[in-house]
Order: sequence, then structure tokens, then C-alpha cells
Amino acid sequence: MPPTAAELIRELTLGQLVDHHAFALTAREEPLAWARETVRRLLHDRTDQNRIDDTVLVVTELLTNAIRHAGGPVSLTIDLYEKGVTVGVVDRGRDTTAIPTDAVSLLAGLQDEATAATSGGDLATSGRGLYLVSAFANGWGVEPAREGKVVTAAFCLAGSAA
Repeated sequence: MPPTAAELIRELTLGQLVDHHAFALTAREEPLAWARETVRRLLHDRTDQNRIDDTVLVVTELLTNAIRHAGGPVSLTIDLYEKGVTVGVVDRGRDTTAIPTDAVSLLAGLQDEATAATSGGDLATSGRGLYLVSAFANGWGVEPAREGKVVTAAFCLAGSAA
């Protein structure tokens, strides 16, 4: 079973919650660009540029998955902690079992694509998003939410300001 957001926060020792932000993205024009800009603004002066870029990449992947696959309203939460940040994407999808949460499952999917490519097929242009989330976040999980499901990624931030 994947970790919950609370388990990620405890496991990674992110510290106390400093600030909470919640945004409905459905009615926004260019929600991905807006989310990237917002993450950059909120993390500015809290960590180095590479970690900000990692967080922006993961937020983009999670939002793209939600918009593409779940349908309906999508929202983004950004919780700033003393030593880290969590980002959560809530969508209307209810099936939390369809999302692979361990690296072995994620890598197996990529191996299947690579095998297809060497057999004369083309690599898919999608399907690597959750592998990227797993590679760049310190931890992530998926759990049911009142509205559907929430996928949460957690990041430890070097040089975080309290």
C-alpha cells in the first residue's frame, strides 16, 4: 500500500507546517504554466534552483496526468514545511490501484516500452510521468480523497527557511 501524505511528511521529517496554499485550476487559462510559475514563486529563497526545477517538473507531470486521464475539476495544494514541501494534485479519478507506486512497477513499464521499441515498434510518447515523479521527489503516494483521489509528492529542501 502506498504511503499517505501524512506518512510521507513524518518519514521525511519535513518539520512543522509553515504555509498552506490550495488552488482550483479548472477555470484557469494555461493551468500548467500558471502552476509552474506559482511553484517557482513560492519556493524562491527556500531552496536551490535545481530543487525548485525538480518540484516544478513533478507538479507539471502530476497535473498533466490529472488533466489528461481523470477528467473534471483539478486542484493543486502546496504545503510549505520547515524543511520541505509537499505538492498534491486532486482529481475526480477514483481508481488508486491503477497507479503504480513502487519503482519496480514503474521500471517494468519502461522495460516493456523499450522491448517494443527494439522489436520494431516506437517508444510511447507518454507513460514516463510517474517514473519522473519517483525519480525527482523524495517520496510520493496516492490516496482516496472526498472528491476522487490525491497524488502527493514530498520534497526535502536544502537550505529551507522556516
